[in-house]
Amino acid sequence: MSAQASGFKRLALIGLGLTTVVAGLLWVGGENLARAVKQQLTSDMFVAKDGDAFDPGLPVGARFPALSARLNAMPVTDVSRLVGDKGMIFIAVRSVDW
Repeated sequence: MSAQASGFKRLALIGLGLTTVVAGLLWVGGENLARAVKQQLTSDMFVAKDGDAFDPGLPVGARFPALSARLNAMPVTDVSRLVGDKGMIFIAVRSVDW
């Protein structure tokens, strides 16, 4: 056997040994490793407090301001007329540029 073949065989055995060790470590501690990777990837994903000056509008439970709209050619100025016995969901989109 040549020296080159012997060196290649030794390198292949070292690579196989390292692969086996890494596979064993992943098998034993893979769940903890996955948790650590997820923690690292999401550590700055969420903001603890909204500190900008943007005002999103009415707080939850506040009375909706007067409006001027049409429903089947009937003028609507008060959403309380549209509320049924099961309540109502009203979605308003503001700042629409027409």
